Amino acid sequence: MRITGKIAGIFLWSVCGVMMWTLTGTAETDPPLPDGPNRALVEDTCTPCHSAALILQNRMPRKRWDETLTWMQEKQGLEKLSPEKRNKILDYLEHTRGLDGPKNQARPRANPMYEYDYPPNPL
Repeated sequence: MRITGKIAGIFLWSVCGVMMWTLTGTAETDPPLPDGPNRALVEDTCTPCHSAALILQNRMPRKRWDETLTWMQEKQGLEKLSPEKRNKILDYLEHTRGLDGPKNQARPRANPMYEYDYPPNPL
């Protein structure tokens, strides 16, 4: 059986439409960041490039968060942050996702013995 160009085009556009619908629906399943001072700044700076789930699955001391920001600037294209903006972001991350911060997970860990607990893939 031979597929004509018109049928192949319709099929291709259908597949693309389903993929776009699926991808646009993932933002709705993204867990919210915990409340705290400078949360909006962190959302505006960090979540355009990656999900809030990536932040929520990590707990690091302030120094390690600072190193992560530097890595994102050098390797991932994060904008240069003013010292004031950087400190506000680090204050938020240290308070909510630091080693001594509140234990406010987006969802409880399935097994606390694992360092990371990745959310299921929404696709």
